[in-house]
Amino acid sequence: MDIKNLKLNIEQRVLGAKRVVIVPHNRIDFDAIGSALGLAVIVKKMNAVPIIVVNDKIKEMQRGIQIFMDDVSKNYEIVTRDEYLSMKEDDDVYILTDVNKRNMVSIGDVIDDPDRTIILDHHNMDENTIPSNVVHIDEHLSSASEIVARLMCLFRCKCPNEIATYLLAGIYLDTNHMSKNVGDDTFAACSKLTSMGANLNRMNDLFLEDFTSDRRVQDLVNKVDLVTYTIAMILADENIVYTQEELAKAADYVLKYGVDASFAVGNIGDGIVQVSARSPENINVGEVMKELGGGGNQNSGAARVSDSNVEEVGKRLRKVLEPTGYNRPI
Repeated sequence: MDIKNLKLNIEQRVLGAKRVVIVPHNRIDFDAIGSALGLAVIVKKMNAVPIIVVNDKIKEMQRGIQIFMDDVSKNYEIVTRDEYLSMKEDDDVYILTDVNKRNMVSIGDVIDDPDRTIILDHHNMDENTIPSNVVHIDEHLSSASEIVARLMCLFRCKCPNEIATYLLAGIYLDTNHMSKNVGDDTFAACSKLTSMGANLNRMNDLFLEDFTSDRRVQDLVNKVDLVTYTIAMILADENIVYTQEELAKAADYVLKYGVDASFAVGNIGDGIVQVSARSPENINVGEVMKELGGGGNQNSGAARVSDSNVEEVGKRLRKVLEPTGYNRPI
């Protein structure tokens, strides 16, 4: 579905709706929450009430996201899963952003009407994708924030400066600061957001590293193993709990070694092992992650594995890579 048809489909479902529930993925990042807030602006323009469901604990969010959430919670209704379930109405319209899979959103079990569900994403679909009659998924786009920025232009929205900044942060996050998966549309979206008032200095402040977290990322990088000439893999210590963002940053960092793909495997708590995957271009890491129950796109992917450990997930990942020919011995 192209962006103009997406706009028409959103209008058909949102105009006349009382409330629109905007659902980013669990363990939110700048792209997920930035695109959610941009959608809230669009929904308000159509005279519906936007509600954003975020079930993550503030103290477990990275520093920039905590600042972000504290700032926007004054002007936008952001609720937890339990709070939403206590106020749920049968005619709610749902928009999923930066996600399409039921197991990656906190209220996936109650989204059950394909005609009242809209999906905006840049990750692949699979058997876990929530049924929807309006799906806009483009794995070649940089981010959900890029999709929403283009929608805001089509809807002729007056975008608050801070929302433009957060959308720009979402694009910068998912392109690793404009170094991967960037096309003409990405630059055009960034230019438009800047003209809307996005503040580059403010955006850069959001990306300032927390010292302790940065040291943990560097510790992960120190564990890198060049599995082949083309593949780098990090297996974190089993007894240390990392955040999704720390694993993703470590996988991004390793790309500077000139490898075709990097994978960071670590314990993120609650009995879950996370795999974060990154590639400059040559290996479709989203397809690799599908083999572990996750997904993604050409440049970025992830998977979460329950009831296992870091070492076993690492072994499974190596087996997945064997048929590609990239897992040959050094």
